[in-house]
Amino acid sequence: MKSFNKKSKLIVYGISVLLVLILAMLAVDSTSMPSIKVTIEEANKLILATQDITLTENMDLIEITSPDIWDQTNLQLFKIVGNSSWETFIVSKQKVVHIGIGFGGYGVTSVVPFDVNKDGTLDVVYAYSFGSGIHRSVISWLDLKDFTEHKVLDRPENAGFRMDDLILKNEGKEIAVYRIAGIDKSEINFDFLRTYPTKRDIEHMTLEKIGVLLRENNQLYNILQ
Repeated sequence: MKSFNKKSKLIVYGISVLLVLILAMLAVDSTSMPSIKVTIEEANKLILATQDITLTENMDLIEITSPDIWDQTNLQLFKIVGNSSWETFIVSKQKVVHIGIGFGGYGVTSVVPFDVNKDGTLDVVYAYSFGSGIHRSVISWLDLKDFTEHKVLDRPENAGFRMDDLILKNEGKEIAVYRIAGIDKSEINFDFLRTYPTKRDIEHMTLEKIGVLLRENNQLYNILQ
């Protein structure tokens, strides 16, 4: 009888340990499971519900999420096309954040993932253009821990507006800044800037490197070359 009780206790103990291990594995899996992308329709509803914007009949929402952005951050990017304000939105876990400015320009033209403040969380750095009358291109980055937007200033300081649109590239441990100096009009036209340049589009551009993004005194700068 004592032997039987001992075996029973061991079985109960073993089952208890197994249950604890299963629950622990389930907890880990629930936090490490990849996010599921939202559809255009779902993103459209989220944007309209949380942003001060109204879509008209001649405006469409398109997704511009690049593979590296999704694979490294699980963020999706959507852009409004078809009017004079090409605004871009980040959608993550039912949260919507408006990035950059698109009125009178092309809006966001380039986005790269990068841990700007070295806190172990990837952020996103992006270039965008806007301006009714005076076209200007700007670089900013979004802290993905608190979703705050920060502008990237030039060093030395630029006296006027940068009028050329930009392409950003991850090159090793730094981000290089290129201006679009020209395009092969037999292959592409500037309409791709209104949506979002693909790798194929970039291959048919003439790019001129103008700077490198570096962090100094807790601030990200575009160090002009």
